[in-house]
Amino acid sequence: MRITKEIGFCIRRKSINFYVEGMTMNRSEFFSKLEQELSRMPGEERQSALDYYYEYFDDAGEENEQKVLEELGSPYQIAARIKADSAVRQLDAEKRLTVKKGISAVWLVILAIFAAPIALPLAIGGAMLAIGLIAALIGLLAALIIGVAALFFGGIVVVISGVAVIATSLPVALFTIGVGLAVLGTTILAGILIVLAARGIFGSIAKTMNRQLNKKSKGDEIDG
Repeated sequence: MRITKEIGFCIRRKSINFYVEGMTMNRSEFFSKLEQELSRMPGEERQSALDYYYEYFDDAGEENEQKVLEELGSPYQIAARIKADSAVRQLDAEKRLTVKKGISAVWLVILAIFAAPIALPLAIGGAMLAIGLIAALIGLLAALIIGVAALFFGGIVVVISGVAVIATSLPVALFTIGVGLAVLGTTILAGILIVLAARGIFGSIAKTMNRQLNKKSKGDEIDG
């Protein structure tokens, strides 16, 4: 209360000085004092206020300059009103921003509550789908490996059978051994391709999972 009284007294004293200086003040002196009083305001607000009074004088014309000075009164009182209006606008803006933030937070909570019953089953379903695909891939690779292994051992049996009939029929033996060796070569090549494919597929899966985990950990660090 004491500070308010002191400010009011200061404005009244400056206003009295203005009237004592009196009618000799011209437009240039008026704006010099007004700009001095508004020097601590933000640049855009200060310039906007000055432009308003510049236009006011321009509209009145030079012949009415003294009349406008009498009508407007002390530049100190004008500056005080401008500062008060600016403070009120700033306070209103801060209140609106606070209310907006509060509403945003409430909406986020509401959305989180309603999204939880949907997001959780979706996350579980996505995880189960990924696990199912990986399990199916492992099963397919295992079936291929077992099939190749069976063919490999079958090729060995065919080669042995061919060797066994050499004494009976050389052409049949050579044909049988050739078929067995072809089967062995094919299964070895197929086994190498399966191993390379499995290494590439599981390597890609591991890199993808590692990348997702790194993103999540970085997000947690930023949130923290």
